[in-house]
Amino acid sequence: MRYKVIVEPEAVQDLLGIKRYITEQDSITKSVTFISELKKSINTLVEMPHRCRKSLYTDDENVHDMIYKSYTIVFKIIDTNVHILTIFRQREYKL
Repeated sequence: MRYKVIVEPEAVQDLLGIKRYITEQDSITKSVTFISELKKSINTLVEMPHRCRKSLYTDDENVHDMIYKSYTIVFKIIDTNVHILTIFRQREYKL
């Protein structure tokens, strides 16, 4: 079964923020490349989105987390759609 990936408005804003941050910290070239690679990773969810772990951020069984480099992509599976809800960078946990 193939799923349709739908990027919700909040996740679009997250992508724009990530791009802006990488541009400020490094370069526009690096940010464009990173966002392109991140989108390719997200698009792999058209097949077998259940392969990703259940989300650590909710008890909803239909919400999963995909990890890409140091970023977490939180998505919800509804019927044959994968809704990208938010994307954020994981921070290191320090005691």
